[in-house]
Amino acid sequence: MTPDGIVMYQVNTVLGQTTTISRFENHPRLLSSGRVSCVVGEVDGSRLRLLDGESPTEIVMVSGVNSEEPESLDRPWTFNGPGDKPYTWQIMLRSPVLFVSGNAPTPLARYRHAKLGIISRSRRAFLEIFPAGINVIDFIVVTFVSYAKHHWVDEPHHEPNLSAV
Repeated sequence: MTPDGIVMYQVNTVLGQTTTISRFENHPRLLSSGRVSCVVGEVDGSRLRLLDGESPTEIVMVSGVNSEEPESLDRPWTFNGPGDKPYTWQIMLRSPVLFVSGNAPTPLARYRHAKLGIISRSRRAFLEIFPAGINVIDFIVVTFVSYAKHHWVDEPHHEPNLSAV
């Protein structure tokens, strides 16, 4: 965690292998024991595992692209998360937003693209966590990495920007 209170993560992918997502620890007890990070999730092909807690949780994708429709970069990605709640990553105004699906969809997080600073101030890309998502930050980061990997990096017609993923 940075002095500003921002949780830090690291994403590692071995070519053609599993992508692991690690969270850097900030608790003094863990740091004094030499533990500086812990793996919170894994993405392997179409399988997504959340490793937060006692036992790993498999995230099951409910819907993505329909076989009848042509592929689209802004297609929603719906899956069941912990507690069997339905979640959806969907593009809204060029940025992916994570919602808890239900009667009134609640936004949990949004990816903010980097700005070059030509017209306005420059900024790095970041994942904005809304108040409703504070208690599930690891879950949000792991599902975002999976979403980005499948929808930006693995798309044959899309030029990946690895600094933004």
